[in-house]
Amino acid sequence: MAFRLGSFFQKNAHSTSRRLYFAIVRRLSGVFAKRQSVYFVDINGTRFKRVVMGDSFEASLVERALEDAPTGARFPRLIQRHENELLLSFVEGRKFDSSSTSDRAALGAFFGALYRADRRSESAQTLWHALETDLDFLVTAGLLEPALTDALVARAGELRPAEIQVGLDYVDPVGKNFVMDGDAITAVDVESLRRDVPLGTGIAKAGVHWLDRKAIGGFIDQVSEAAGFTLSGQQPFVELCFRVGWTKRKLLQGKHRSIRIDLLRELVE
Repeated sequence: MAFRLGSFFQKNAHSTSRRLYFAIVRRLSGVFAKRQSVYFVDINGTRFKRVVMGDSFEASLVERALEDAPTGARFPRLIQRHENELLLSFVEGRKFDSSSTSDRAALGAFFGALYRADRRSESAQTLWHALETDLDFLVTAGLLEPALTDALVARAGELRPAEIQVGLDYVDPVGKNFVMDGDAITAVDVESLRRDVPLGTGIAKAGVHWLDRKAIGGFIDQVSEAAGFTLSGQQPFVELCFRVGWTKRKLLQGKHRSIRIDLLRELVE
């Protein structure tokens, strides 16, 4: 039986215009670029997803994270890892609707399952050092004024716990990265599953995209109940550190239109 599996027969998951946009950004305005490509592969009438990452280490980290993922958090099945490439099952379903109560409930249960799995405590000092580095850089880059920087440092000092819980988190919970099958949710962007991350990082990312600030408290309570520990004790500090680091990354990626200093002012006003 003949199988046409070579690169000539694989379809890039991203449109030509999207690939062209990121190529231009990488050459004209970015310092760092995401070294990753995604393809769809058909084998005997069944679609699979092929992810090519920057190096083998990155791919192995994703492989290990998928191995650690609990059954309550659904991901595509990893068929094979080869060096810096992953072959995954393709998940069918409808798009995640952030305005849907049932879809949000499914996402809350998803985060709760991740946060309940093999978490551990560590000193908040590591995250604090990263915050200091990020703030210093944003000041040097001309994005932050001294008054706002001082206010962020003071606020972080008030919010900083002695220890934080780290573990599995899904760090890019934007709508396009989830597929719904009835009330069941599957995270299809497996590269966003990370180990040893301050828990609440994924929720903080949702907060800069689709999770309204008035709804964050209720969502955190829902996740905390599912996870079996009180996330609210560290979430404000994690959120502040995330937003500062996110602003830095957008600058270095050349995504200047995504930079929103109001997200930082919101934390201290």
